[in-house]
Amino acid sequence: MRRTAADPEIGDWLERTAPLALQCQQCGECAAVCPSQRHGGIRPAELMARVAAGAGWPNEDSLWLCARCMSCSERCPSGADPGEVIALLRERAAGRGQLPAYLREEAQRFFKTGLSFPRTGMTRKLRKELGLPVGEISEKALTECSEIVRRTGLGRFVRE
Repeated sequence: MRRTAADPEIGDWLERTAPLALQCQQCGECAAVCPSQRHGGIRPAELMARVAAGAGWPNEDSLWLCARCMSCSERCPSGADPGEVIALLRERAAGRGQLPAYLREEAQRFFKTGLSFPRTGMTRKLRKELGLPVGEISEKALTECSEIVRRTGLGRFVRE
């Protein structure tokens, strides 16, 4: 695919991180199967066209609306792998601190408690009704969570 990049940074980034994206034929197959788009979320075909043309970085807010079902990549006849491109764009956005507040809070909660969701009276009640243990997190598990945060680089997102 021949492209004329308005923003050379995007072209360079794409060639370096997701060169298969340049194979996008903009057929729209990804859009046809995207459950997020059906409900007003991310528009994968537009995103691919925008990035491949170097027309500017996509709106970071829309990136986080992707359900990560990968249907777009499965359906893509040219192998451009839109799902992977979206994942890479998310990683780029997160690395620049453009992470939605709810995901930052989830990462902070995991770092501090070993849980990615809040423990509420309702969750305790449901656990009891389902016959599940209370689920207190041991010091050993917390230490292991801290190690996971450190090794995966998640720690860069939990700084306040």
